[in-house]
Amino acid sequence: MSTVYDIDQAGDVLCTYSNSGSVSSIGKPRSGHHPDDDGSGKTKAEKTHVPWGKAVFYAFLPAGFPHTVTDDYLAYQTYDSLQAFSSSIASLLANRAVLEGLGVGNASQSPTAALVLKIIQDTFSRMATILFAHRMGQAIEPECKTYRFMADLFNDSALLLDLLTPVLPFFPKVCVMVMSSILRALCGVAANASKASLSAHFAKTGNLAELNAKEASQETVISLLGMLAGTAVVHMVEDRTVVLYWMVLLIFVHLNMNYRGVRHVKMLTLNRQRATIVFREYLETGQILSPTEVSQREHVLHDVRGELRSKSGDYHGYCEVGTYGSVMLSRPNLLWWGSGGSAHSYKFETDEYFMSIWHWRSRFVIRLAMKESAHAMRSEKTIAPSTSETEAMLLAWFDAVTHAYHFDSALKNGLGGHYENEGPQGYVSSEVKQTILATLRSVGWDVSDGQLETTSPVRVRVSNGASGSSSTGGDVKKTDHHRAGQHTLSKTD
Repeated sequence: MSTVYDIDQAGDVLCTYSNSGSVSSIGKPRSGHHPDDDGSGKTKAEKTHVPWGKAVFYAFLPAGFPHTVTDDYLAYQTYDSLQAFSSSIASLLANRAVLEGLGVGNASQSPTAALVLKIIQDTFSRMATILFAHRMGQAIEPECKTYRFMADLFNDSALLLDLLTPVLPFFPKVCVMVMSSILRALCGVAANASKASLSAHFAKTGNLAELNAKEASQETVISLLGMLAGTAVVHMVEDRTVVLYWMVLLIFVHLNMNYRGVRHVKMLTLNRQRATIVFREYLETGQILSPTEVSQREHVLHDVRGELRSKSGDYHGYCEVGTYGSVMLSRPNLLWWGSGGSAHSYKFETDEYFMSIWHWRSRFVIRLAMKESAHAMRSEKTIAPSTSETEAMLLAWFDAVTHAYHFDSALKNGLGGHYENEGPQGYVSSEVKQTILATLRSVGWDVSDGQLETTSPVRVRVSNGASGSSSTGGDVKKTDHHRAGQHTLSKTD
């Protein structure tokens, strides 16, 4: 007697077939009877009973859950549902205030005036959508956790502004309503784009479309429950002071749930902050952190660009990727540095990038400009020829973190002389860098997806002069440096 099972993607048994006879090679019972014909004594089919509660639960989750999604999916969706519930109630309170501000229930108010206000709101809202998507669109995916939380900050700020509309005169009311519509537009762009990035992270088996469909089902049910609860709250709460208290409470719950949700997400790509955390830990302990460990350390709102600090902590700054002009010619905004004194710059070049370090007192800025053909120009002294352009960008960031970490010792004898004569402090060979990349892959990081640049990528094209040597321009004198593959560093005040 043989037993055959139908199983789903999660490995759960859907149906059990008990066969008391033999089965032919093409899968048909030898006797020719129908599989469900238990009168013949050949094959019996028994469907697995699924409890009603479990069936409803799985109706809102992707097929094959939990094997078809990442392990942080359920925690995020749980908090996301809770924040959507509180947001639905808060939105009802805000909408009632807006209707009062537009004159609903007041016979002296004109419907035409309300329509004009709506048109003004929509106009500014759509303009804000276009501008925000243009300016910040490319930064949302690398910083999707930050923008997912910021989306709710925008939305909750708009809800608080809506509460002011019933008590304001006409022109201040117009300004408040316009500002509220702009904030909602920013919320829409940030929320939709960041959710798309998070959904792509959660989907493991190419089930992105189904995952989005199930998320829409979840939001529909939660919003419905929120509206039902909000209807009761709206009927019970009339006093404006009490409404304000309720709004503050609901917004606190909303932001708290959203913050906890994004904190549970374990992104597998290395953006500026996560790369800085990983490389700093390697320089201190020699260990490579996993995505789970980094998710417990990274911040949602502050330090999103990855603050760099020296080993002693006396010097701190950040790194940014830009153009050749920003690296070699322009100066950082001195308002950031403070007043008084002058910043010193140290500029040098490798086969992969140009780098400048701007230093003023305890602060510094490191700037990188990647070369267009870096993957074709690598030598055995620097990065292996098999390294992709994305990985070269990642290793350039590693060099920046290394420079920042050893900033104390580099400044001790003068940063310029230090690089020219001794090679950079803490220099890591190309072989070790390849080991770092391999270790990053082994602990779960996706090093092929570049998330270090938050603007449109720019690469430096270096033209050949008549003598056949590369011409970099500026005041960087190119010489051979065997240990680091670097060229002479220039200093300006």
